[in-house]
Amino acid sequence: MYTRAMTIDWLATANRIRAIAQTGLAYTDGKFDRERYHELTDIAHAMLGSLLNQTPERIRDTFSLHRGYPTPKVDVRMAAFDRDRLLLVRETDDGRWTMPGGWADEHDSPRQAVERETVEESGYVVRATRLFAVKDRGSHAYQPKHLGGVYKLFFLGEITGGEPKTSIETSEVGFFAEGDAPSLSMGRTLPQDVAAAFAARRDPDWVTTFD
Repeated sequence: MYTRAMTIDWLATANRIRAIAQTGLAYTDGKFDRERYHELTDIAHAMLGSLLNQTPERIRDTFSLHRGYPTPKVDVRMAAFDRDRLLLVRETDDGRWTMPGGWADEHDSPRQAVERETVEESGYVVRATRLFAVKDRGSHAYQPKHLGGVYKLFFLGEITGGEPKTSIETSEVGFFAEGDAPSLSMGRTLPQDVAAAFAARRDPDWVTTFD
């Protein structure tokens, strides 16, 4: 039962309305149902625009390529080490550091995605060896919030070749000892992720954590 003490996460609610409408449009052939789902979509876009200080048109464009049943996007991250130092790259868009990685391409397996992203962003050729964490981005302190669901896959890896090399997305490549991590890009890598990477590397019996 609703009470005044209840609080509502309006951003999550508006995003859920958008997802329900998208699902309805994917599965219904009913003319009147489709009309209502389109109306729900417009309402959700207006709510999201108001909450994020964006126009409904900008929100619509953000989801313009989303079709069919809404599912989470996949972000992959690599924890690779040089002796006892963790590989990090500095992002060009915010000037902060992260484990190399990014969105998985549709044609990649998870291993292929994280290995490709690592060499593209750091110059190092890395072989993924273990999956040490699977996280629901929305359940953790990543900022800013992301519209739509995101699963983050964290891998341990072994450097097999290459040399430090930046990209259009990265401006610097470095290795950092435990406890010496620089300012992190909080939308990509949290301090807890760095701590888990070191812990998983030390423990050969580490059990993959997941939400």
